[in-house]
Amino acid sequence: MPDAGILILFFTVVVGGVFAAGYKMLDRADGTAAVEATPAEPLREALKSFGSIVPKRSSHVDQYRRMLYVAGFRQADALTTYFGIKAASILGIGCILAMISLIITGESEGVVLAFLAGSGLGHLLPDRVLRRIHQRREQAIRRSLPITLEMMILGLEAGQSIDAAIGETARELDGSHPEIAEELNLVLMDMLASRGRQEALRQLIDRNTEPEIKRVAQVLIDGDRFGTGLSTALRSQLRYLRIRMRQSAQEQARKIGVKLVFPVFFLIFPAILLVTLGPAVIRVFEALTRMLAL
Repeated sequence: MPDAGILILFFTVVVGGVFAAGYKMLDRADGTAAVEATPAEPLREALKSFGSIVPKRSSHVDQYRRMLYVAGFRQADALTTYFGIKAASILGIGCILAMISLIITGESEGVVLAFLAGSGLGHLLPDRVLRRIHQRREQAIRRSLPITLEMMILGLEAGQSIDAAIGETARELDGSHPEIAEELNLVLMDMLASRGRQEALRQLIDRNTEPEIKRVAQVLIDGDRFGTGLSTALRSQLRYLRIRMRQSAQEQARKIGVKLVFPVFFLIFPAILLVTLGPAVIRVFEALTRMLAL
């Protein structure tokens, strides 16, 4: 098993080199005394340092920056950390599959092919995870919109301004619905930065790909522009949103019958055939055996 030992040693050296380079670059960049950090902080800093040396295309940089932004990762080093995760995933999964291939087959011919397959998987896996995080964030925002609109309507009807209603709603929903609370807090911060209410709401539209929150922001922009009653407009939008969510739930319920065809046909139906037809087949086989024996 000398080839397996060499490959294991190669994998260990590659992973150790990646993290050693990350720590070295981190120490060179800081040049200060170490500060107290969380257990995951060294790993994040190592991945960020590793991602800073990965070659990138300008088109990929803009694409991934947009993907991270709409998924909620808006830190300054989010893009660099993501490229570090992507590169580590390519090297790690590629080496693991190459090592498994060498251990199972005992031949070194398929190691390169296994490494390339693992590298491709490592390249696609972070993108898949990022898209899934984006979808979950959109679903969380969509589910929290009804209660958000209700609280804003209550604040407006109680005499609060739209800015105060947004701030109060963000504070109340910070624990139960952090995604929508984060977006509302960003709107308030944009307004405090003297961007204006309409510009802050347009930034809310640009930050998100969820259609419902874009409609709500557009209603607020139109109400602020034309001076219409915001509580009435938001109540109409809330009614429309609830109808849409009810229709979506009914659509998902109607799809259950179609989705159940596959498990019923491939899992339950064979068992039913075995239970119902099994004894009859056994009896026929025994009768044919006796007839042939005569």
